[in-house]
Amino acid sequence: MPESFERLQKTWESLGDEDPLWAILSEPDKKAGRWQLDEFLQTGNQTVERYWQLLRRHKCPEILGQVLDFGCGVGRLTLAWTLHAQHVTGVDISQPMIEKGRQIMAEQKNVRLELNQTDNLSMFRDGQFDLVFSHIVLQHIPWKYAQTYLREFARICKPGGWVAFQLPSRSHRSQLLPRIRRWIIDHLPFGLDMAWRRWRRGSSVLFNMHFTPPSKVKALLEDAGLQEMHREFDKSAGEETEGFLYLYRKPA
Repeated sequence: MPESFERLQKTWESLGDEDPLWAILSEPDKKAGRWQLDEFLQTGNQTVERYWQLLRRHKCPEILGQVLDFGCGVGRLTLAWTLHAQHVTGVDISQPMIEKGRQIMAEQKNVRLELNQTDNLSMFRDGQFDLVFSHIVLQHIPWKYAQTYLREFARICKPGGWVAFQLPSRSHRSQLLPRIRRWIIDHLPFGLDMAWRRWRRGSSVLFNMHFTPPSKVKALLEDAGLQEMHREFDKSAGEETEGFLYLYRKPA
């Protein structure tokens, strides 16, 4: 059964309550609250630096004005973008994530974290951001909703601005058995599904991975008025996946 927006929201609310840092960066040895906050935040610098070097190769300004970090979680990448922007806005579907992020970012004067529990970005005006960015987020959103968000990225990007994100395109292993296993676990009675997941994975809920071919991404964003500037192979979704890092620009 296709994942509903309500279920997507509840999943990330639960993850934000139970183990937000591991839900964002799911290293096997870090579940059950084993991430140290400083260590966790430091990982954001390397990811953002990769995007920043790509942007600079394509002649973006030395300092950006407004940056949006879509799916910001507790602000791991939001914080890293403050090194390259005058102001960074993070937006996320999970209230517990945003609340924890606001605590972490309390001393950051050029950061704002916003809760958005809708399937669009109407809270932001047309052409508001110099860069709209998202990393290891869209991969957890069904295409039905992800394509709407991508169109919104184009709308809220300034003319001459940039849209940068990552998406996996396919898995190198069959998804049939995992889907069957998940269906069985989802239908366990008396809350045994949640108990099993807590025992096996350290969390009572499981987030999905969605795969989108680059042809579909390109067709959508070109129709939304963006130009593809760069695409490169990426394995941020895991070694057993094929994916891409995308860079688009909105014509001035």
